[in-house]
Amino acid sequence: MKRRLLTVLLSCALLTSCAAAEQGSLTLIALNVGKGDCLLLGSGETLYLIDAGLRENWGMVSNALHQMGVTRLDGVIITHTDGDHAGGAWPLAMSGLEIGGWYAPKYYTDVKDSKHPVALAAELRGESVNWLEAGDSLPLAGGKLTVIGPRSLNKDAENCNSLVLLAEGGGGRMLLTGDMEFPEEEELLGAGVIPPCNVLKVGNHGEEDATSETLLRQVKPQVAIISTNTVAEPDTPSDRVMKLLGQQGAAIYQTQNAPVGVMVTLTGGEAKVSNLSSGELPVRCQTVQLTDKSAKRDSISLMNHGAEAVDISGWYILSDRGGEMFVFANRTLQPGEKITISSQSSDEKGDLTWPEKKVWHKSKSDKACLYDAYGRLIDEKE
Repeated sequence: MKRRLLTVLLSCALLTSCAAAEQGSLTLIALNVGKGDCLLLGSGETLYLIDAGLRENWGMVSNALHQMGVTRLDGVIITHTDGDHAGGAWPLAMSGLEIGGWYAPKYYTDVKDSKHPVALAAELRGESVNWLEAGDSLPLAGGKLTVIGPRSLNKDAENCNSLVLLAEGGGGRMLLTGDMEFPEEEELLGAGVIPPCNVLKVGNHGEEDATSETLLRQVKPQVAIISTNTVAEPDTPSDRVMKLLGQQGAAIYQTQNAPVGVMVTLTGGEAKVSNLSSGELPVRCQTVQLTDKSAKRDSISLMNHGAEAVDISGWYILSDRGGEMFVFANRTLQPGEKITISSQSSDEKGDLTWPEKKVWHKSKSDKACLYDAYGRLIDEKE
């Protein structure tokens, strides 16, 4: 069932700083996914996920979505093909989350058509990608969501093929820039398509190669959000970007300083911001374990040793070496039940099929890690 963002946020009482979005407002939640982008954009009954972080950081995305009670997205919009934006599209596609559509920029480089991460994710569900270009718009209840960039292919920098989105609602505007660098900034400024905006999602994690003084003079943001992690990317955010934002009088928020993420809500043209904190989680399961991992058979099993059924929907297995991931969708493990997950290259087919080939390395250490839907480690198996 589709729910208003208001309902989603109200169901999130465990997020101690979470203020409910009012009707007629535009809300952006920048999730803390390490050095990566993952945004929830909502207005009325419309809810989009914009970028999905790294594949290996899927637990941070899954945790936030589960805590907020999100079960449906009107669309998943991936701004460009870099792994810290597109990597999470694969586990997202494997999850049981209802997704209304897949969106990606018409222009891209660095990947073959057959290996495009959004195309692969959509294909996993038997679906296709909606390829976006400047001038396209997407449905947004009570507002407007427009693609303003890129306007041309940049063969030298995939970051400059990032979708740049203008979200309008709540009496104001938000500019969402992906990893846009100086060349794309100049192109969009020259085309006159960037208006003043209340909120700016700062481009390319606040790195030195983005966010010019000219851009900031045009946008005049009240609030600037930077998605990054200084430990993973020590040069972010850059001193130059922080100084320029300060000179513009923008209130600066970094996702790395918020346990779950940063939420900004526009209502009547005014922006209200809060850091979202994680609340109490369900007790960690101690009865489900990994077993019978076999590189030769390219399979692994999961068993419930407890006396009660365990809902493993949203749980996932991660290959420590290759980063391959399997997400359980809508699955309950009965007491004493054992299920086997084989790969597409397995000779013996298991109860479930991992939609990849040669998952487990045959000659080198490749530890299997089992996580629950909140990204908590449950078990490991060498």
